[in-house]
Amino acid sequence: MYKLDFHGDDYAISVNNSKRMIELIESGRLNSISVIANMGCFDECMSLLHDMWDGLKNKPLISVHINLIDGYLLSSDNPSIIQNNSWGNLFIRSLFPFPGKKAYKISLSKEISAQIKRVDDSIKDLKDDNDQPICLRLDSHVHTHMIPLVFDAMTDALDSLNMSSRVSYIRNSCEPIKIFFKTPGIKGTFPAINLIKNLILNILGIRVIRYCHSQNIDTGMLWGLMLSGNMDRKRIDILLPKMSEYARKKDSYLEILCHPGIVLIEEKRPEYGKDDLASFFSKNRDAEYDMIMNHTDVY
Repeated sequence: MYKLDFHGDDYAISVNNSKRMIELIESGRLNSISVIANMGCFDECMSLLHDMWDGLKNKPLISVHINLIDGYLLSSDNPSIIQNNSWGNLFIRSLFPFPGKKAYKISLSKEISAQIKRVDDSIKDLKDDNDQPICLRLDSHVHTHMIPLVFDAMTDALDSLNMSSRVSYIRNSCEPIKIFFKTPGIKGTFPAINLIKNLILNILGIRVIRYCHSQNIDTGMLWGLMLSGNMDRKRIDILLPKMSEYARKKDSYLEILCHPGIVLIEEKRPEYGKDDLASFFSKNRDAEYDMIMNHTDVY
């Protein structure tokens, strides 16, 4: 079903990051957010969300932002599944056999279960715009849930928690690529590596779509990969009508992904991984905040 969803990732990575996302929620500019469960400020950030929830005119959808890259281990099982991890490392482990692979997958599943449960427990008293309990939605930090080994661990986690029937949406991190090459002013403004990542994710997305269809779980298209980390207003205003038209023709849900919060230098925490030490403090997040607050509306 066609719908535009302006989405903010990384809620609860820091208090300032979360407060800025709350500004956008209260302004009605964010339709949904993803919550990271394994950061030290999680409880404080969720309290902020609870404090303003009942006064919201339009309540956002909430996803569990599964994090296997950094943060604290919640499952007290195998620290190596988070420490010094990366998307590439998880992808390689998924492709090839290695000693202890089955045990590693079990450890992944336990950690994913713990993260899902922590977010689910924290929102169980919140109601949506129809005064119904918040539905469970799933995605992940740097799209690790798209990797087959991680995806299987995630579905195992849902089975162990008896939550499969409660999941309303799983992000399919696949983006329509041709639009970026056909739109004047866009071609050549994104890194080649983002195109390569997008092509890989489009292949991995076949598995996600099949699972979602088999379980009657909603999914859709994602926009935010080619311009990852720099969804600025100038390019988004150019692309938004084309993306909206494409999603409408496909009768597809379109999740417009951005990272509009920013971490202050004084909020630097020991659980931030080396890759995130750059992205969490990036001024590109100011550009994404501006885009969400001031983008040209498309209906």
